[in-house]
Amino acid sequence: MKKLILLLSAALMSMTAHAAAPKAPDQVAQDATTQLLQLLTANHVKYKADSKLYYKTVNDVVVPLFDVPYIGRLVLGRNAKTATDDQRTRFQNAFKDMLIRSYANAMLDNFDSVKVSWQPLRMAADATDVTVSSTLLRTGKQPVPVGFAMRLNGTEWKIYDITVENISLVINFRSQINEEIKKNGLDSVITRMESGEYSAKPKS
Repeated sequence: MKKLILLLSAALMSMTAHAAAPKAPDQVAQDATTQLLQLLTANHVKYKADSKLYYKTVNDVVVPLFDVPYIGRLVLGRNAKTATDDQRTRFQNAFKDMLIRSYANAMLDNFDSVKVSWQPLRMAADATDVTVSSTLLRTGKQPVPVGFAMRLNGTEWKIYDITVENISLVINFRSQINEEIKKNGLDSVITRMESGEYSAKPKS
């Protein structure tokens, strides 16, 4: 009986450890990309006609993979320290929505002409911060290297930055947005982002 209890305990511990193990970061990025491309293929006409439905789909599929609060702090930079809790929350949500619109529109326009090639993941066993590397292959155009900077948040890997041709989107957006904040104030920038008037575009 004692031996049986020990065996059952070991089995339960093994199952718990397996359940708690996070999905590998490259698998997280690949699964989401595959899922979104499949949805676009099946519902392209519907999404073209109903942008709200499409943005909601992208929000449901893509946004959970991003560490939105952390990205908000990175983009705000020094302004995050002086912002109120309400300003930080509003900025995070407005910035997330702005990125969704930009990302979603690009994917919708190019979903049938883009393929993604994933490079083997290189990471230490105890790593908590990694970059997942990929290449966008576009018909008749030069390949574009894209990297997903990811950090372990609890038991899940979350994206906190994307590099396109080695250019960090977080750094680009931070430079532009903080320049706007310096000129017009944080509330003004947030209000414009919430209304859809503000559109930060990464510099090449």
